[in-house]
Amino acid sequence: MTNKITIILADDHRSYVEGLTALFQNDDRVHFAGQVHLPAEVAEAVRLHQPDVVLMDYSFGEGQPDGIETAEQLLAEFPSLKIILLTSYDDVPIVQSALSKGLAGYLLKARSRSEIKTAIEAVAAGFEVVEGGMLHKIMVERGTTRPRNEADLSMDKAAPLTPRELEIALLVAEGLSTQAMSERLFRSVNTIDTHRKNIFSKLDVHNVAELMNWLRSKGLL
Repeated sequence: MTNKITIILADDHRSYVEGLTALFQNDDRVHFAGQVHLPAEVAEAVRLHQPDVVLMDYSFGEGQPDGIETAEQLLAEFPSLKIILLTSYDDVPIVQSALSKGLAGYLLKARSRSEIKTAIEAVAAGFEVVEGGMLHKIMVERGTTRPRNEADLSMDKAAPLTPRELEIALLVAEGLSTQAMSERLFRSVNTIDTHRKNIFSKLDVHNVAELMNWLRSKGLL
């Protein structure tokens, strides 16, 4: 199969690396190009293999930069690279930091191998992947969470928008700037801009007024 998603794994836990490596053997969708065990090795591996996605461990041990620092340096050189942070830490500040630096995903290592594969495919397609429980914690801290039944009903009305796109569309309608949305959602400005362009394209609207009319027609405003 052509157009496989090329990935590399940066993780110093060798047994975990071996488990994931086995997952992608003979896979018709994902090509596992290589692995590294130290942050200093990641950039060279990206240059060599030109992956679509990097699975990045958060903690590389004492004296080593963490995965977010390493990812930030990578994105400065490879801005289109998709990076998923893999970690055992269920920690809101880490999630917020990762998203604000432009990482494409945040996933706990306890997730099954098939769930990790699904996350890889999602970020390669342009989506962001974050642990649902962590998203809820962030929203509660920010005071912006909504009742689950209201959110679910909204998504029925909001097709073809993704949940993230609906959230951003509503913020655009509120008049928030891209910078303000970036700070509220802990996403990079570039990520917000990409979502905004996708929203306007999907809905075939050309300005905020037309977007608001669409939201009103769906009962979302």
